[in-house]
Formats: sequence, structure tokens, C-alpha cells
Amino acid sequence: MKIQKRWIALLCAVTAMLCGLAMWGGNYLHDTFVKMRKNEAENLLYFYSENIRLNMQSFQHEADTLAKTMMVIGLKEGEPWFQTEAEQLLEREEVRYVCMFDGDWMTQAYPAEIYGGRVGKNLDHFPYIYTMTKVLKDMVVDGPDKLEETGDLVFLFLAPIMDGTEYIGEVGVAFDHQYVIDHMELEYFLNKGYDYELWRVSPQTGDKEVVSRHGNTSDFSNGMKTEFNLPSQWTLSIQPSGGWSSVRIKLFFSLACLFMMALLLGVAYCLYRILFLRHSLKNLTQRDWQTKLYSRSGFTAVLDKWLDSGKSPLALFYFSLEDYKHVAQLAGMEAELAYLQDVPKRMDSFIRSPYIAGRISDGNFVLAVNEIMDATQMSDFARGLSLEMLWKLRLDGNKLFLNAKYEYMTCRTGEKTGDEYLSALVSSYYRRLKQESPIRALTENCRQLIEGQANVVFDQYTDVEMMELSRTINQYRKKVEQLEYYDLVFHVGNRLKYTHDTEVLISYDKRRQFTLYCVDICSFSRYNELFSVSTGDMILREVIKRLEPLFGNYFYRINGDVFLGICFLDSQCEDMAERVRATLTEPVHAGNYTFVLDVCIAVCSYSNHAETPGMMLNRIQTALEYGKRKRQEIIIYNEELDAEIGTELRILETLQNSLRNNSLEVWYQPLWDIAAERYTALEALVRLPDGEGGYFSARQVVSIAERNGLVEELGDYVLSRACRFVTERGEALGISRIGVNVSVQQLLVNNCVEHLLEQITAAGVNPERVTLEITESILIQSLDRAYDVLSQLRRTGIRMALDDFGVGYSSLNYLSNLPVDTLKIDRSLMQQIPVSPKQHSLLCAIVEMAEANNLSVVVEGVETQAEQEIISALGVDYIQGYFYAYPMPQPELELFLEKNMPNA
Repeated sequence: MKIQKRWIALLCAVTAMLCGLAMWGGNYLHDTFVKMRKNEAENLLYFYSENIRLNMQSFQHEADTLAKTMMVIGLKEGEPWFQTEAEQLLEREEVRYVCMFDGDWMTQAYPAEIYGGRVGKNLDHFPYIYTMTKVLKDMVVDGPDKLEETGDLVFLFLAPIMDGTEYIGEVGVAFDHQYVIDHMELEYFLNKGYDYELWRVSPQTGDKEVVSRHGNTSDFSNGMKTEFNLPSQWTLSIQPSGGWSSVRIKLFFSLACLFMMALLLGVAYCLYRILFLRHSLKNLTQRDWQTKLYSRSGFTAVLDKWLDSGKSPLALFYFSLEDYKHVAQLAGMEAELAYLQDVPKRMDSFIRSPYIAGRISDGNFVLAVNEIMDATQMSDFARGLSLEMLWKLRLDGNKLFLNAKYEYMTCRTGEKTGDEYLSALVSSYYRRLKQESPIRALTENCRQLIEGQANVVFDQYTDVEMMELSRTINQYRKKVEQLEYYDLVFHVGNRLKYTHDTEVLISYDKRRQFTLYCVDICSFSRYNELFSVSTGDMILREVIKRLEPLFGNYFYRINGDVFLGICFLDSQCEDMAERVRATLTEPVHAGNYTFVLDVCIAVCSYSNHAETPGMMLNRIQTALEYGKRKRQEIIIYNEELDAEIGTELRILETLQNSLRNNSLEVWYQPLWDIAAERYTALEALVRLPDGEGGYFSARQVVSIAERNGLVEELGDYVLSRACRFVTERGEALGISRIGVNVSVQQLLVNNCVEHLLEQITAAGVNPERVTLEITESILIQSLDRAYDVLSQLRRTGIRMALDDFGVGYSSLNYLSNLPVDTLKIDRSLMQQIPVSPKQHSLLCAIVEMAEANNLSVVVEGVETQAEQEIISALGVDYIQGYFYAYPMPQPELELFLEKNMPNA
């Protein structure tokens, strides 16, 4: 009863703990769910805030155009023009009112029949927003306001008229309130399921004035908001129509967590039961269930313990009942079980010394006796026990005696293991039987074949019938071995046959030359995935049909879509490889489909490139992988390929050592700031010495780092060094920004935003001074996965630059949607500018589009005076290239920047 109560108490405690964990997990998932919804709302506001500014700018443009024109014409001279423009504006349905001030006095107001009474009044007679325009000397937006004369609600856009920096007047255009609200497209949030409230702070009273609101929500204190100034502070708040969450959702998460806890508890219980059953099963495998004697593994394990404990020498015995299986089937299960259960009793009654016994298979027993015996004593013991183990039974009314034949030997400590002694004893038994009976010898050979032994020899016998039987079995054996060398699906040689054939060729004549061709169908798995396995098989059959005539019997399929062929022709291997390629060029028909195959062919020769079948296969696969990586259709193994692979390995080893020893070099190339007329930014570049006075290709170094999992460590190294340089010397040298290249692999690592920000702040540099550059072609391939990461990085203050723009993936249409701040135009767009009007026009369009999207523009690769003059006239922000400065190490860079300081 006490034990039962304990289990009940434990169950209650576990249940309470699971409930607590479920509630905690439910709250955690609920909070995560709310956070995700708020992040979604934040992103909506982020993109919308830009949209509302653009929409407001379209209205501001009218007043701004009037003001700028009046600056040029003059207030007095421009009055007739202003009246004409105002009347044209008033023809638009949404324009309600247009006015102009000369200094503090209103001089014109339209329509005059409604608002003419305002002419001649001072700023003091108008709302404070008119005076704010004079004070701020900048565009001001106010609304919604009610016009006293008509009662219309309008948004008022006021623009100052300036003479240099002096205020001389202002103009105002009033648009219909509802028209402006409609163009703000606030219904966008309703379509997304959000209530919204747009309000502003009154510039005169400081009170909150609601501009527009929609939805059932009256309290937006928990909503997400964005603010902008026009110049008064405007705020847009949104939150889901049904709130960020509900009790039902929170309950759902709690129940889901409780279900998972119950599921995990069930899994844990199942695992416990599995482990318990495995332990029980292991114990069972140590014993024979019918006799309760040890099994073979159990017997050898105990025998090893006896030998290790010094119980030596031991007498080891093996007993085998002749024709046991046949007799047991005739006798039946009950008779067999009765005999087997009686065997241990017979052993106990006969053996006086300590012993262990086991049943290692049907009718075969083994035992070890801890007693010192000579050969005569062991023979007498075995003979006596074999008589005890005699199986007496009656079949069909006749008495039958099943004898136990035996073998024995002595085993000692330190010479062999228990399993080795047992194997030696059984082998000795069957060797003796082989000498006694040809049928037993033949049976033993067949058994050895079944066990997988390959060196079995069928002897010749004097008996004619035995010799014929042996010959027949040997022929069947060869037939089975032949099947081992062929692909069962396509009936061509397999890898084992390739190894066998090449070994025969080499052993027969080592001087004979031959060439090995390897054909790989690139991206073959997509046919199985997109269509079916049967379609893939039809393609492979067609490939085999075309290639087999070229190689005859020396054609093999060594992998799913990889084939080998051996050719003995004296012609150039390039010609044969071209024949193979041409054979596979024609489209392949599989069912109702037609495919054009993309193949890679690798070539390796004996004995120029390798001297063994295994070495040839390794080298041709190396060449194949290299060719696929380089997108070459035909690749011939040679020493140069070895050297190139060796160079890549040397770069990898050098890079690893440089990162480990902090000896990797970081160089910098200055960027010329056109507006400031000096160098204000740098790009950090990695330089890996080749040990021979030069440097490895930076692109090759980065590519190898990406393929070998070092790109994150390399990126951290360069970023840390560059940021420390800006912290220590940037201000003194006039450098305000540093650019560092990053790989997409770095952006796809978990917690990469926190990691990169930690690297930057650890160096003591403000994140706003750092620009991370990512290659455009790589970004486009991974845009969906990298987009959120880039957006998060921008929100930390880090600027993002799109590098190598124009290499081949560029599209002006998507620039407005990319989470970047800077566009770096590749040199490929620069090369024809001095002589190509089309190229010049394209570059102009790119610069205009970048400016429209508030992107700064850097032009790379400027090398000549002509290019510099053209680029400077386009209105770009920075120029980078050899015309201004080459990449250089830090000491040389410091001297260069000090020499080119404006006050130098």
C-alpha cells in the first residue's frame, strides 16, 4: 500500500510539473506569437511610412513649385503669373484655395470671390501655421483645417519664398481633406486586418489632433506606431482589429504544450521499455532457450573469463549428432524438445569437475572442463559423454540411435581467445570428417561457399558420380559469381567487374596501354524527382544503349548515373571523349518526354596517370568533380590539374594558418567623396601572401573559404581589423566610413545580426560608420532568406551596399524594394562610357533611379581622366578606382591619406 501511495504521489508531482511547464510554455509561445505579429506590424509601418512621405511630397510639390518660381520672377513682377497658375490649379476638383504673402501681408487669394476678403491682412490674422512657415523657412503641412468662408475641411501646404537665406513671402495651396486622406491609402491597413489612427500634435496648442481613424479600437496605446514631421509631429498607430492576442489563443498554446509534454513522457516511457527489452534480449542471446545451455556467444564469453582468471589448461570438447536436422523433423517438436531438455541433466550426471556447456547450433554441443587431462583421458571422456548423449527414439516402429561424434583439444591462457579456440576445434572436427568421407568433404565445401568464402576448391574424386556432382556444383558456383559482377537492373558490368577486368588486364600485360572514360549525367536526380523513377530508368537505358557500342564488354555502371568505359584505341583520348559527348548530344526520349542531357566526361590513362584500378578510379573521380565544379564538359586528368588542386589545398592550408596566427593581411582602397572633395571612406580587402613574394587571388581565397566552412571566420577577421583601424585612426585621417564585404553564408548563420553587431561594437566603432557589402548576383539567388537579415542589420544603424551592380542580374525595377543604402556600380558598365552613348544613358538611368530611392552611388573601376570627368558629371556620390588610389596596406594608406588631407 505504501509503495502504491508513493507511485501515486510521484505521478501527481510529475503531472503538476508538466502542467506548470505547459503553462510556462504556453505563455512563452503566446508571447512569441504576439512578438511576431508586432514585428509584422512594424514592417508594414516601415514600408508605409516611406509611401506616405512620397504621397505628401506630391502635394507639397504644387506649393513648392509656385514658391520657387516666384523666387525667380519676383513678387511684384510675378503677380499676373501667380494668378494664372492659381486659376489653373483651382480647375482641379481637389484644390480649394490658393494664396500668396508678400512679407507678412497677404497679397493674393483665390478664388477671389470667396477669399478676396483675406487680401491685405497681416500674418497675425491667420493661424499660427502661416507664421511657422516664416520662422522655419521650410515647407509646412497643416490639416485638417476648416476654411471659415466655406466650412470646407482642407489640408494646407505652405512653402516659403526665399531670397537666398532671407524670407520674403510665402505661398499656400489647400487641398480637399478627404482627397488627401484617400491618397494616403490608409485602407491598406484595413485590408491587412489592422485598425489605424493618424494624428498630429497641434503646432499652436501642442494638443493631439486626430486626422483619420478607422476600426473598433479606441485605445491605440498598445499599438505599433511610426512618426514623421511635416514639420509638426505626425503619428500613425496601428493594431489588429481583434487585438494582438486572445484568451482562446493563449489557451491553445497551453494545451499544445501540455500535449507535447504528454507525448514526450510517452516517448520517454517507450525508450525505457526498449532499453529494458534490449537488455532482456541480450541476456536471452547468451542462452539457448531449449536446453538453457549457453549459446555460442555466451559460451565463448564465459570461456574467455575462465582463461583470463587463470583456469588453465582447460579441456575443450565438441559434439555433433549425425543427421540431426533430418531426424528431428521426423521425430517432431515434442520429441526433439524432450531430448534437448534432458541433455543438461545427462551432462551433470556424467561430469564431476567444474564445466561450462553450450549448444552452438542444431545437434552441435561444446563444453569446457576445468580439469587437467592428457590425450588418452580426453578421448575416454569424450567417448563416454558421447554415449550419454545418444538419442534413442522410435520412428515408424523401428528403433533409431543417433550418435554424437566428437573432437577435443586443450586450451591455455594467453594463446587464443575463446572464439578462436572454438573455431579451431570445429575446423579440426570437419577436417577429420573430410578425410573420412568425400560426401562430407563436398558438403563442407558447399557450406563454406554459403558462408561467403571465395577460395573454396572442389577436389577431383575417383568415384565417377562424385566427380560429376562436384563438376556440376562448381559450374553453378561460377554462374553465381558471374551474377556478382553485373548490374541486375541494366545488365552491364558493375564496379566489381571493372576492378576485376582492370586487374586482369594489368596482370596479363603491364605494358599494354588503355584509357578510362567516366561519364556523369549532371543533376540526374532531378529527373527522378520531377518525373518518376521509371522515367529515370528509361533515360539510363538509352544512355547505356548509346555508350555500350563504343566500349563493348569493357563498359560499367559504377553508380546511379555514373558510367565507366575502357578503350584500347591508339587515337587521341580527346577524340574519343568528343565521340562520347557527341553520342549523348542528341535528345533522349523517355516515354512522352524528351530531354537534352548535360554530361561531364573525365579521362584517365593507364599507366600515364595511375598504375592500379583503385588509383585510376580515384583520379578519374577527382577529375570529374573538378570538371563539374568548373562546368567543363570534358576534363582530362593531368599533372596541371594535380597542380591546381594542390594550389587550392595550399591556399586552404595557408589561410587556416594565417587565421590561426592572426597574420592575414587587410588592405584598404580609399573612396573619393565628390561633394567633400576628399577621401572620406575606405573598402577593406583581404590579401593572402603566397609565400613567393606575391598574393593569391582574393576571389579564389574567398571561394575556397566558402567551400571549406571558413568564410565566417575570415569575415569576422577582416571586419574586426577594419573596425579597429577606423576606431584608432579614422578620425585623424578624415575617414568616416569603412566598407567590408560579407558572404551570404555569413548572413544565413543563426544569430548573425547579433554576431556581426558584437564584432563591430567590440572594436569600439559606431555601427552607423560601417557598410557591409554583398555581391548583387549572390544576393538575388538568396534574396528570400537574406532579406529579413539585411533589414534587421539596417535597423541597427549598419548600412548595406549592393556590390558589383550591373554584372548580369541587375534590374532597375527591384531597387526600391531592396534593403540596401548604397549602390556600387561595377566596372563592366564603365568600360564603354567614353565611346558609347547607350552605355552612358544606361548609367544615367541607374544613377537617377538610385537617387529616387535615396540610395547613394559609388562607381568602381574608374581608371582614366576621361572616365573620371564623365562620372563626376553624373551626380554620383563616390568614385573608387585606380585613377585615385590603388588598394594598399595600412602603413602605406596612412601616409597616403595624410598627404592628401585638405589642409596638407
